[in-house]
Amino acid sequence: MAKKLKVTQVRSIIHTQREKHKVVMESLGFRRNYRTLYKNDSPQVRGMLEKVRHLVTVEEIDEKDIPAAAKKSAGFTLVDGPGSGS
Repeated sequence: MAKKLKVTQVRSIIHTQREKHKVVMESLGFRRNYRTLYKNDSPQVRGMLEKVRHLVTVEEIDEKDIPAAAKKSAGFTLVDGPGSGS
């Protein structure tokens, strides 16, 4: 099976000393603390994680071990009304 990386942000980027760390975290997809993302294992991703290793924890997992994401509700339902033209 394909290898994936389970990456969890464990420290805030607010007090990082370098702007480069903030840019790398945003490019990885992190927006808040304690979020977990699943990334493909590639040299490019490994290089970015090496730059911010003090802000994240990384685990190697199989692709089958990734939990299924819950389907989010939009909060409303679209119904064809009398003016829909169909």
